[in-house]
Amino acid sequence: MLKLDQDQTKHLVTLHGWSGISLGLLLYAVLVTGMVAVFAEEIAHWSAGIVKQDNPLVPVAGDATPLQDTIDRLAVGVDPEYMQEVALSRTTLGNLEVFFHKHQTNADGQIEEIGTQFEIDPETGKVLSERDGTGLSLFQTDEDRALSRFLVSVHTELHLPRPWGLILTGILGLAMMIAAVSGLLVHRHLIKDLFTLRKRGSQDVLAIKDAHTVAGSWGLPFAFVLAFTGSFFSFAGSIGLPLMAMVEFKGDQEAMFSALIGSQAPEDATPQRGAAVDTMLRDVKARTGQVPDFVVVEHFRRADASANFFLPTREDGLTNDTLVYNGATGTFLKNKPPLGQEHSVGSGLFSLMGPLHFGHFLGVVSKAIWFALGFAMCYVSVTGIQMWFARRERDMPALNWAFSLVTFGLPLALFGSAVGFFLAYGRGSASFWTPVSFLIASALVIGYGLWQRAPARLNAQLRLVTAYLCVTMVGLRLATGGAGWLEALQAGQPIIITIDLLLLCAGATLWLRHRKAQLGLASAATPTPREARA
Repeated sequence: MLKLDQDQTKHLVTLHGWSGISLGLLLYAVLVTGMVAVFAEEIAHWSAGIVKQDNPLVPVAGDATPLQDTIDRLAVGVDPEYMQEVALSRTTLGNLEVFFHKHQTNADGQIEEIGTQFEIDPETGKVLSERDGTGLSLFQTDEDRALSRFLVSVHTELHLPRPWGLILTGILGLAMMIAAVSGLLVHRHLIKDLFTLRKRGSQDVLAIKDAHTVAGSWGLPFAFVLAFTGSFFSFAGSIGLPLMAMVEFKGDQEAMFSALIGSQAPEDATPQRGAAVDTMLRDVKARTGQVPDFVVVEHFRRADASANFFLPTREDGLTNDTLVYNGATGTFLKNKPPLGQEHSVGSGLFSLMGPLHFGHFLGVVSKAIWFALGFAMCYVSVTGIQMWFARRERDMPALNWAFSLVTFGLPLALFGSAVGFFLAYGRGSASFWTPVSFLIASALVIGYGLWQRAPARLNAQLRLVTAYLCVTMVGLRLATGGAGWLEALQAGQPIIITIDLLLLCAGATLWLRHRKAQLGLASAATPTPREARA
């Protein structure tokens, strides 16, 4: 490690402490929700119920064109104004989603999609729902994904209005990078710190320091990657893209997005039916062995139509590709990166950002690793704040109380959002009650915290309530019509059982820890025979 003199080390320790404590509580909130957001897809399936196993975008054999037939049938009743593009995707429950839309500039000067969205049962072809609106409003009112969407929103934007939420999480990412780098520099014996855990009481300051150092040392590379990629996404969406549109494209956001992710086909508005989506899907499957997650046909039913097939991350790598076809003839044109028109070092680095931040490149295995590392970072954050307060507890009692309130109050409030979701799901109001229930639970936690000012007792009570909620969540899901374990097994969806079991285990662990802490307090309060005689 670097050899630093006493003053340099002192300054770095101060920088490390203040970078963590200045935004520590918000950073803890981002880390906790980030752990949950890693399993956003799985939580969506667990909360919504049984998902159709067959992907509606898998091409059928032979010359049949069921997808194109569905598109043509739906297009008859769609406003011609919305026929600029058509997008195909899979819904949370495994149905087919068809979105006819156009691009427009909203009141804030931002480009948005607006049109008509259909949800189709792929087995029967029946229209399950038809909704008009902007792409954002349709996404924000998707009942099946209300819970997972809210959890991701808290992680990425702290559920604040754009762009302020993104800017704040970007700043938190920078604070986390400063803490990671300064923490690395102040470790004089990094290799030794990886394995140093002295036997002491769990509440001993030195024991907390050892645990903080070990978890932080092992998680340093992950912390830096997580902080860097998170800041990139936050600042790219809130500052980078608007600035690029202003400087490079003279404020024309549509031209910018066309250059970054469009197909760049020469303009030709001549009406033309175009090639069947099914035919191109069969070619995509033959070329890559993959089925796309998302399909967009630009300039629908025109001679300059372009079909873009967005593929999932490859099993043998970290990146994903987009296959572009001539929408009029069905001819394969090129394999382009997700950003830009040609593969380059920059596009490759951009493609790595998502997998490295969310850890979804190896499916559940990599997600589990990212979850564990995220838990370690939460532990580092909590123990770091604990050590900082240990030296200043008498000077900053209000901050110490706030720390106790957030540490267990935030998970409890997140469970509150899940309670709201299950009670409202199926009634058409889950998108409203999920965030509102989070706010209600937060208000109850804060109210209790104002009444119970002792941090130790506050921690114990919030931990106990969280333990009960972990168990209650399983029963509530079943009581509100969720799939039973036998039904989930028969449907080939063990993720529902897995999450239930994890919740039960988490509840039992928190309850046992609470009991152990209570017994420890009782033991400490009982006088020894010598003390009794005295």
